Amino acid sequence: MGCRGFAFPPMFFLLGMFWFLPPASAQTTNRIGKFSGTCQTETLGREFITSYMKDCGNSHQFELQITGYFAFTSVSVFISNYLFHRARLENKTMVNQGEMVQVRLPESVGVEGSATFSNVVLVKADKDISVVSVSNKHVSPETTVLYPVSSLGNEYYVVTPSTEPLDSYPEFSVITYQEPNSMEIHVKGKLHYLTQVHSTDSKLKFKLLSLQGIQLQGIEDLSGTRIVSEKPVAVLVGQVCFCNSTKCNHVFEQLLPVCSWGTTYIIPPLPWQKADEIVYITASQSTTVLYQRGEHQENVTLTGGSVHQLPVKPSIPVYISANVSIQVMFYSLGAAIPNSSHAFLMNVPDVASYCLMYSINNQEGFQNFALMVANTSETGAIILDNQRLRSVEWNQVRGTKYVWGMHTLGPAMRSHAVEHASSPFALLSVGTAAMDSYGIPGSCRKNVTFKCQTETQQIKEQLKMCKDVFQQGSTSEFCSFMNSTLVNLETMCAEDRAASLEEVARPFGSFLNSSILSIGGNESKREVASAVTLLLRSVELAALTAALRSPEKKTQNMTTEFMAIETLLVPAAGRCDEVFRLRGQNQTMDIHCNAVTRAATKDPWAVAFISYFTLDDIINTTFLKEGDLMADEKLRNFHLNSRVVSGAIGDGRPMNLSKPVNFTLCHRQAKKEEEEARCVHWKFISGKGTWAEDGCKILQTNSTHTICSCDHLSSFALLMGLTGVEVVCAVIAGFLHYLFLACFTWMFLEGLHLFLTVRNLKVVNYTSVSRFKKRFMYPFGYGFPALVVAVSAAVKPGGYGTSKHCWLSLERGFHWSFLGPVCAIILINLTFFIVTLWILRDKLSSLNEDVSTVKDTRLLTFKAIAQLFILGCTWSLGVFQVGSAKMVMAYLFTIVNSLQGAFIFLVHCLLNRQVREEYRRWIKGTRKPSPTIQTFSSSVSTVTTGTKMVSWGEPSTSSP
Repeated sequence: MGCRGFAFPPMFFLLGMFWFLPPASAQTTNRIGKFSGTCQTETLGREFITSYMKDCGNSHQFELQITGYFAFTSVSVFISNYLFHRARLENKTMVNQGEMVQVRLPESVGVEGSATFSNVVLVKADKDISVVSVSNKHVSPETTVLYPVSSLGNEYYVVTPSTEPLDSYPEFSVITYQEPNSMEIHVKGKLHYLTQVHSTDSKLKFKLLSLQGIQLQGIEDLSGTRIVSEKPVAVLVGQVCFCNSTKCNHVFEQLLPVCSWGTTYIIPPLPWQKADEIVYITASQSTTVLYQRGEHQENVTLTGGSVHQLPVKPSIPVYISANVSIQVMFYSLGAAIPNSSHAFLMNVPDVASYCLMYSINNQEGFQNFALMVANTSETGAIILDNQRLRSVEWNQVRGTKYVWGMHTLGPAMRSHAVEHASSPFALLSVGTAAMDSYGIPGSCRKNVTFKCQTETQQIKEQLKMCKDVFQQGSTSEFCSFMNSTLVNLETMCAEDRAASLEEVARPFGSFLNSSILSIGGNESKREVASAVTLLLRSVELAALTAALRSPEKKTQNMTTEFMAIETLLVPAAGRCDEVFRLRGQNQTMDIHCNAVTRAATKDPWAVAFISYFTLDDIINTTFLKEGDLMADEKLRNFHLNSRVVSGAIGDGRPMNLSKPVNFTLCHRQAKKEEEEARCVHWKFISGKGTWAEDGCKILQTNSTHTICSCDHLSSFALLMGLTGVEVVCAVIAGFLHYLFLACFTWMFLEGLHLFLTVRNLKVVNYTSVSRFKKRFMYPFGYGFPALVVAVSAAVKPGGYGTSKHCWLSLERGFHWSFLGPVCAIILINLTFFIVTLWILRDKLSSLNEDVSTVKDTRLLTFKAIAQLFILGCTWSLGVFQVGSAKMVMAYLFTIVNSLQGAFIFLVHCLLNRQVREEYRRWIKGTRKPSPTIQTFSSSVSTVTTGTKMVSWGEPSTSSP
């Protein structure tokens, strides 16, 4: 038994003999799995042209979906010779890497019937983009990938799907670019132009100006019509509905030129397919086509210009092979239920054009799928949006080494990136809705390497902000820095050649001198953090790319005035016990070989270590003195005491390490005994640059060096700070926590005592109040705060002390151990106060006119207001310290609450008759025995009840 590849049964042996003797008209030598034409079709480019077919009497929505692959890509959309409100229609936009932008076009851009037109849509960009054209009729949308003008050709064969019964017109459009063009159209079928009907074998000749097109409408199937032009043109085919038909299928697709056709195709079935679909096979010359559907194998011989229809069964893939180039297009008829799913037409990619990287766009309102065809042994390494595809059921394509699978995507409109490191595969984007469906091949990213992309969530927010700045015509030093950095990285990556480490890394050194990283600039600290993060990432990618592009050099190193870099190329070998050491001046990185080769496939992997000479000064000055940019409260008391170093492996994508990596960092200043060292890595979270400890620990430290061990790779540094000060600050914060809680606890007891006193006014029952005071007040007043502090310290011992204040940390809501009890006490005391006034409302209104003098009324009002201060209710002003009134409320909060002690002295001392008498006796130096009278310390203003008068802050007295 031999190795089974593209195998055919013995009956095809004789037919295959002449495969190696192609006709003289063949342009190049043809091989299975190789391009047989003279050109390759790209989907990425900088200039595109297209037009739109318009139905009679039906509303349309025309739009372009533009996907970017580089940051700050400027895109302009024109409609040639088209005036909108007497002005030339031009739409300028900007698209970032990994972003998809929709550009809506006016409905009047559509072309109706057979005519020469100038409504050519032109798309221009300053960097590579891909474009999907959408022609959306009511319940009948259609999409097509647009091919850039660099991929256009001079010869095409038309395919227009026929329908039974005929309810639509077959059409095709031919569009020229920037120069006048001549063309011939060899008609097959019947078409109508001007006042004449042209049938099979008719030859039409046209001369078109630049950015001009001609649209021809047929009255029967036009498949097989040949188009030959003097200069490259774009050709679009489709069918548009009759004027009296509202439910027919509108299809639309840009054709591939003959020079880019292939010889080998695989068509996977649609996930929702219930009935037979159709594959159209077009030949430009005498061709033998072999195809296999499951176990069934057949062959057919086609003449030049013939179009063969091949039925496709549900759930059965089709494999097609030919001895010379052919065109293969897939036509979905929709679901089995009439008018339940819209048909579409789609180019099928040749196996030789399979790609390593694709972009596809979800369509809003659809159930979106990614249909893939891949090598059987390589399916496990396909990555979708930086995550490996896990739950894909792969099915064998009979007669080949390939399998097909489907992955369900989300319903939201967005762009996806799909890739494989080394094995080309096919990707089709398809989707279905209640009455719609679509299908387009993925946009191949041949000229964009993923290893050089910075498509991380960390950078996307800043890219979007700068995009808005540039679109508004404004200037920003930060955005200019980001643009320059990314352009430098993209330029380096776009050059597919070996480059030295110094050549690719030296330009980034100048960015370390940029004013955006200097102190006192106009840029915000967040922008500086973003710039630093982008720079760190870019240098890592540049170093890894240089190492991977020079496989003959196992190690490379370079040193400039800004940084030192060393790279190592590790072969994809088996498990080993070797530890690699990379150096950068006085810093080192030790990484086990298993940590690298574990994630590798058959390709070597690179390791890079970078030591920055000046970045620690920039970050230290900019961030460590700015508490609001540090994530960990504990780190704010520390200072940077080492160079900033970076480690990276692989091709730049984040990956888990099987073993930790050790860094030896040299201290910039000798470590003191009372200082504590911490290993940290740089994080960029929610627009803030932070130093964080997670994943790193110290293995060993002395006065000059510290060895850090980390379970991931990033940018690292060493922080140091005095530990004694931190302990004292934590103790002070704990005492303050206890004392403040004790104050509020006694405020609660004051409110409770007031409530109990007023509640018992109607009956002379003050003994319960005194009993309550003696038995419960002191244990609760000092015990409850101690309990809260003890529990808080046990749950989070490190919650006491911050960099700026000896107070509670804001991390994980630790400050609620104070705010929680305080808010509860304020609400309870407010309730006590309101209930007290409610109980006394009748008593206050029935005061004797002789007692309720103006003086007494003023005193009563003053004491009532004073109660709000004594009960701590004024602390609620802290809630209003937000917005524009924040500063005013802060001053008001401080002033009002600082008067609490004064109000306690006024109400309980100066305005208390007993206390005043005691003061008077003490001043006179005489001590007279006080009458035995039951007293209570309350804070209720004077209230008269018939024969008895009770005074706030005074003993009760019975009237005679």
